[in-house]
Amino acid sequence: MKPYEQGALDGLCAVYSIVNATRIISGIDENQAKDLFRDIIVYLEKTNDLSRILISGIGLTTIGGILSDVVGDRIQNRSMPFKQYPETPLEAFWQEMMGFLNGGGGKKAILIGVGGPIWDHWSIVESITEKQIRFFDSYKLKRLNRNRCATMRSTFSRPHILQPTHTYFLS
Repeated sequence: MKPYEQGALDGLCAVYSIVNATRIISGIDENQAKDLFRDIIVYLEKTNDLSRILISGIGLTTIGGILSDVVGDRIQNRSMPFKQYPETPLEAFWQEMMGFLNGGGGKKAILIGVGGPIWDHWSIVESITEKQIRFFDSYKLKRLNRNRCATMRSTFSRPHILQPTHTYFLS
């Protein structure tokens, strides 16, 4: 038997992802990160979402609320370019992520939902190449190879689903 690790039983990965994205983009220090984490938890408590989120995780609507009502101008630009496109092919999605992160214009991060038989998780894409995506993650997710990813359905050879409709481009 192995002990549970932080994140194994709770649904706070999106909260950690939002804090980590803010660290990347705005350069907040440890105390500011703790304050932001606290502010998000207080917000979730006020909206009566905290117990549900602790058990089941956070959805897009709640993430949008946190980004606008709590994070505010610490992350000035946020977009969901694939929100209305659930059938986005991996090639197009991957190229768009590369273009966003590797283009000029300051510090950037991508908040993404990762699914499939292994993951039901929110994480931050820190960097991406033609072959690999690297994460700034709160729970062991370091990198995924492109040839093991899909955008619509997992298969034996492509078990990791990158969810375009559950992706925020942040800067």
